[in-house]
Amino acid sequence: MIDIKAIKSELEMVSDLEQLDAFFQKYLGKKWSITEGFKQMGSASPEERKALGQKLTEAKDQVTEAYEAKEMELSREKINQLLNADLVDISLDTQPLDQGSYSVLAKVRREIEEVYKSLGFIIDYGHEIVTKYENFESVNIPLTHPATEMHDTIYLNDLDPKGLPLILRTHNSAHQVQDMMKYGVPLKLGSPGRVYRFESMDASHDVMFRYAEGIVIDKNLSIANFKDTMQKILSWILGKKTEIRMRPGYFPFVEPGFEIDAACPICDGKGCNLCKNVWRIELLGAGMVHPEVIKNAGLDPAEWSGFAWGIGVSRLAAIRYGIKDIRYFTNGDLRFSKSFA
Repeated sequence: MIDIKAIKSELEMVSDLEQLDAFFQKYLGKKWSITEGFKQMGSASPEERKALGQKLTEAKDQVTEAYEAKEMELSREKINQLLNADLVDISLDTQPLDQGSYSVLAKVRREIEEVYKSLGFIIDYGHEIVTKYENFESVNIPLTHPATEMHDTIYLNDLDPKGLPLILRTHNSAHQVQDMMKYGVPLKLGSPGRVYRFESMDASHDVMFRYAEGIVIDKNLSIANFKDTMQKILSWILGKKTEIRMRPGYFPFVEPGFEIDAACPICDGKGCNLCKNVWRIELLGAGMVHPEVIKNAGLDPAEWSGFAWGIGVSRLAAIRYGIKDIRYFTNGDLRFSKSFA
């Protein structure tokens, strides 16, 4: 006869999962006593077999139910022990985490974009890889121009649909014609982004640098409109009234063209590496959009006119923060980066 009460009492004494496994092998395994009882049913009479089978089944169910409850209890205790061992005291002081921040160039670029937007400009970054037509011919630069040679332009191995090598754009003007056709006219568009030129690196030049170009296309625009727009944009970006000089300059995609200089904030007229000892620093190139560029966009230059400019983001940042060498922006020195965080 199976003593269920004694079996349950023994189960109550089990204190860990290893003892519980031994209990299972003893009472619920292949050689447990109830299984042996089932084997003995073969020698009993039919009447006795029915009663014995019912008792054995009830015993098995009770022991199994008690075992499963005990297993759940011990498993929960085991989990709680592991959790308690892994608890972290969140009241303890932790090491401070370094927080990222925008770089100086990103700050200035975003400010330029905000100024553009406040004047109703569309912002379009364009593509850094362009065709020779986009970079040169579309903006009135013939393929025989010296700027197309290897000493200025970085060519890629990939080819455009005409079989000509693709290039890294040398200026944001590579998108002027596309933008006029894409957005239509009248148009006020800002095009910030990186440009690339194969040239020597020094305090004021780099192989890769950032420009923030702008273009305005409308009817009856003049140099007076251009000068007023430049004065507003540069005053807002630089945060103060800055001495600016406009002088004639040649760019194939504008006519007439201008170089706009600002007083060098580093040397106060004494001369330095940034201004190359002429106490002024070239800030941007600009001018009235060339009629051929307007024609390439499918517009009539007799009806439409415009002006465009390209602001050097690095130079603006250098002027604002008094940085003598633009190579500091990209040399990866965290001391420099964190000083502007």
